Amino acid sequence: MTRRRLAVVIAMFACAAAAGACGKDPEVAKREYVRNGDQYAAQEKYAEAGIQYRNALQQDPQFAEARLKLAETYEHLADVTNAVREYVRAADLLPGSADVQVKAANFLLLTRQFEGAKARAEKALAVAPNNVEAQIAKGNALAGLKNLDAAVAEIEGAIREDPDRSGSYANLGAVELARGNREQSEAAFKKATEIDPKSVPARLALANFYWSTGSLPAAERDLKAALAISPKDVSANRALAVLYLATNRASDAEPHLKIVVDESKQSRDRFVLADYYFSRNRSAEAKTLLQELAKTDAKDFSGATIRLSAIAARGGDTAGARKLIDEVLQKEPTNVDALVARAKLFLGDKKYDRALAPAEEAVKADPRSASAQSVLASVHSARQDWDDAIAAYGEVLKLDPRANAARLELARLSLVTGNPDAAIRFAQEALTAQPGLAEATLILARAMLTKGNVAGAEPHVKQLAEAFPKSASAQTELGQLYSLKGDSKSARGAFERALTIDPKNIEALSGLTALDIQAQNPAAARARVDARLTANQNDPRLLLLAARLYMALGDVNATERSLRKVVEVDPAQLDAYALLGQLYTSHQRLDEARAEFEKIAERHPKSAVGAQIVVGMLLQMQNKPAEAQARYEKALSISPGNPVAANNLAGIYAESGGNLDVALGLAQTAKWQLPNSPEVSDTLGWMYYKKGQPSLAVPMFRESVGKSPKNALYRYHLGLAYAKSGNKEEARKALEQALMLDSRFNGSADAQRVLAELKE
Repeated sequence: MTRRRLAVVIAMFACAAAAGACGKDPEVAKREYVRNGDQYAAQEKYAEAGIQYRNALQQDPQFAEARLKLAETYEHLADVTNAVREYVRAADLLPGSADVQVKAANFLLLTRQFEGAKARAEKALAVAPNNVEAQIAKGNALAGLKNLDAAVAEIEGAIREDPDRSGSYANLGAVELARGNREQSEAAFKKATEIDPKSVPARLALANFYWSTGSLPAAERDLKAALAISPKDVSANRALAVLYLATNRASDAEPHLKIVVDESKQSRDRFVLADYYFSRNRSAEAKTLLQELAKTDAKDFSGATIRLSAIAARGGDTAGARKLIDEVLQKEPTNVDALVARAKLFLGDKKYDRALAPAEEAVKADPRSASAQSVLASVHSARQDWDDAIAAYGEVLKLDPRANAARLELARLSLVTGNPDAAIRFAQEALTAQPGLAEATLILARAMLTKGNVAGAEPHVKQLAEAFPKSASAQTELGQLYSLKGDSKSARGAFERALTIDPKNIEALSGLTALDIQAQNPAAARARVDARLTANQNDPRLLLLAARLYMALGDVNATERSLRKVVEVDPAQLDAYALLGQLYTSHQRLDEARAEFEKIAERHPKSAVGAQIVVGMLLQMQNKPAEAQARYEKALSISPGNPVAANNLAGIYAESGGNLDVALGLAQTAKWQLPNSPEVSDTLGWMYYKKGQPSLAVPMFRESVGKSPKNALYRYHLGLAYAKSGNKEEARKALEQALMLDSRFNGSADAQRVLAELKE
């Protein structure tokens, strides 16, 4: 069949499918389509009606009747975007109709297009100068444009034209409230209900006033009054349901949510009911409703399937949850909600690396999605990529200033990254948004104590301890407060209460240990720590605390025994290796220690990761980098990704002229697992520096300096990176500070050379 013949057949088929419209006079066809649309609209089949009206407009795009009816159809479908477009087009086709101009103005107001709304209202007033609806629309537009005095004048003019119109007073109340005139606003809203006691919109407006001003009982009263007038009114039921949900009265909300679903016939309301069921752990009811929604149309399929995935995940069916999300993404690869859900599923499984890709894709698909930025922030936080997490949570707040959870996370992360000033600021902002928020109060107190602001922290700490007497964290903070105040007795009592609540609380145990040492009672400190070790011999944090105590007491054997145990149970504990190195160096036992750890490594060739790392570390101390390299490589063959072995091996590769790309990969592996280690950050920064990427090196070195400000080597490295990036002033400052800290550190001669070059 030729292409021309095929086109003819297709055209003939299209004509037949259009119920014989082809071949008819377009004037006849368009009116037939409108009649068909009217029949569907009468049956409340608005989607089908819309198709007919669009068909009529294909026959004649200037057909005003069809354009207006299509706009009304979109209004019934709650499709505001399309409704406003069609009302504006209809108003253009019907310039002499004040009613259509007002309709267009009101929909423009809905979408906050205030200039357009004002212009439409003025067109209506040009046709009908005394049109009250047009005056109200213009007043609301002026209010939206922040011309509140003019808005009040316009609405008062409408009231003069029709003093018995309840809606005019409601509009006046809204504008007066915007002007800050609360009493005048309330009087106007009340006047609206007095003029028309049976007006549901007037009651809703008054209820909204009380709600917005914090008078929730009064708002509830007027919403109930609206329902007494019209028990099945959708807006009143929806508002009362939201009020109950907002005030933790979920069970009271349910009957109103069901009425809304029955009366509105809108998918969005069915989704709200499904979400309610989900929040109440009534997954079976939510699932039934969502499965029905998934069958309606493509948009509902996505929203329903994403929620069904959440139900599956809650029930422990992670595989089923992922399969449902995959179904959505196969149809809509850039669906932000589905990408966010996928990232959350991986987060729930602690597969943080796999969670990163969908989170980044969600942000790429819609950078202005607060939920996308929030899940990306959560992934970065879980991966301990603190700077990226802070940046992402900052984006969340820009997009949604009400997102207090993001503000709280920023406070927590600021404290983690050693920025107590920022932690205080974010915690205070969180408390302003939610007074009494315990998490924010705790972070605020900790940040103030970190800065030594005991007086500022005291009321917050005591507030927490009184509000949560059975919280180990609150009691521990109270103990820290009293310790800083020098009140040892009260501090001891608080720490002991914390340990009674949570015997594994290391911070409280550390506090008591410090108090015993201050009181020159080391025997009590040791007895307490030993007792805890008897109860829990494999806790690396407890073992490390014990090692530090034994080292302070001068018990070399006990110190070594504890550190060896740390390395055995947690080969990634960098502090344990550092303390072992310090112990062996100070007692000149490098050869002896190396021989012993070599025996351990030989006896357990497939499991003694810590022994291999200790041998490598001791070989480095003895200036045997090649042999140390072999040990670290062996450790990584046993435990791929071990951060200590990866970090140390990266340094050896960089210094011996090895493959810098491999070294960089090792350093990045270490950084991912030990994000707070200044040593690891310094190693990663050195890899970037060696590869000629100073802009990437500077943040790493700054991080190391921030966490260990008295380390001359870190400041030296920072100075080198600044110098290579062309920032001479910062380079000079960093190098001078390094030499002030230690004029003989390894690299001091080079620091002096670079300084001299910078001053030339």
